[in-house]
Amino acid sequence: MRETEIKLDTKDIVIGMYVTRIDRPWLESPFLLQGFLINDEDDKTLLMKNCEYCYVDVARSKVVSKHFHRSDFSTKKQSTFTGNHRKPNVTVFKRKRTYTDNTNSFEELSGVRKNYKTMTSVVKDMMKSLKYSQKLDLEATRIAIKPMVDSIIRNPDALLWLSRLRQLDDYNYAHSLGCSMWCMAMGRQLGLNRNDIESLGLGGLLFDIGKTRISETILSKTELLNDKELLIIQSHVQHSLDIIQKDNKVSVKIRSMIEHHHERVDGSGYPNGLTDQQIPLFAKIAAIADCYDAITSKRSYAEALSSQEAVKKLYEWRGKDFQVELVEEFIQAIGMFPAGSLIELTTGEVAVVVTGSRTRRLRPIIMLLLNTDKSMREDHVICNLMEVTKDEQGKSLNIKQALPAGSFGIKTDDYFL
Repeated sequence: MRETEIKLDTKDIVIGMYVTRIDRPWLESPFLLQGFLINDEDDKTLLMKNCEYCYVDVARSKVVSKHFHRSDFSTKKQSTFTGNHRKPNVTVFKRKRTYTDNTNSFEELSGVRKNYKTMTSVVKDMMKSLKYSQKLDLEATRIAIKPMVDSIIRNPDALLWLSRLRQLDDYNYAHSLGCSMWCMAMGRQLGLNRNDIESLGLGGLLFDIGKTRISETILSKTELLNDKELLIIQSHVQHSLDIIQKDNKVSVKIRSMIEHHHERVDGSGYPNGLTDQQIPLFAKIAAIADCYDAITSKRSYAEALSSQEAVKKLYEWRGKDFQVELVEEFIQAIGMFPAGSLIELTTGEVAVVVTGSRTRRLRPIIMLLLNTDKSMREDHVICNLMEVTKDEQGKSLNIKQALPAGSFGIKTDDYFL
């Protein structure tokens, strides 16, 4: 328990308190992850319905101090985190700021769409140049990424939505762009400054560029790689470092992302077998973004997982492959159903997630695409699941499951680009 946390029965919760943890696994709750403000009576009722007790962070609560008593706090220094994977007195990062959404997703999408198309063209040109001439010119990339950073800071949903469309037919192009967006969203979640968010975005684009020097035959192989081929794949890290070494504008933080994004906290990664505290923060972020984007994408050797399945996988791998707290922050940043995800409702209808509530992640705003019989709708109705809680038969309307990208032949870029 943190020194500013207290344990309370949910019946004692009042509006304005900031709940940091609950009494059950977050995947079994409607809140997705611990870490939300009690904004109204509905929030309080939902919490009481699902939990007997919770932990409240006094420092992050907006409620007046009369609701808290000095006796609630321990004078002894306690472990910063609890749980099987957590270590005492570990500081993951010091959050210097908390970003709030300054635009809604629709406004942001309208404004950033053109800049995103420019970004995709720049990435494609960069990869082609590396593949055929082995030259790297980052100037255009640096210019193109700046409006992406601004957009992520204002409201991350629009770019996360666009990055899920996969309008680039080459996996490597799309993967680089996707990783860049996930990394920047994570930087925003952690309260990093604008320059650091930009570095994360640029690093996300660059950490796999060494694969342009590896045979496409090996990269697209559908069978298991043999030991020799595995070493060739792993050599992309050094190739990436070789490519960027002549650019003295590439920061140490970006270089760390390139060099260490395949390291794992239990020491099982490569190239150096580093463990938890030896791995730089930006590299840890890159590792999570790289993994999430890969497993939610269709690759030559694996089908795409749904966003829901991918989140569960990340949660399984926390403490082994990835730092526990960073996995939870990443999931908090993107949600169980990120913008752009396909989902199936309990009615059988299929929709795409437009944007989500920052607190009730299981009830996002969606756009309906398919009818209950999976036929294409003639209209594409926007539905806010926070407001629409019943179907036409009066039954509870919920998300049944997330669907992998491309399910039922849906190409979301046909609707949004």
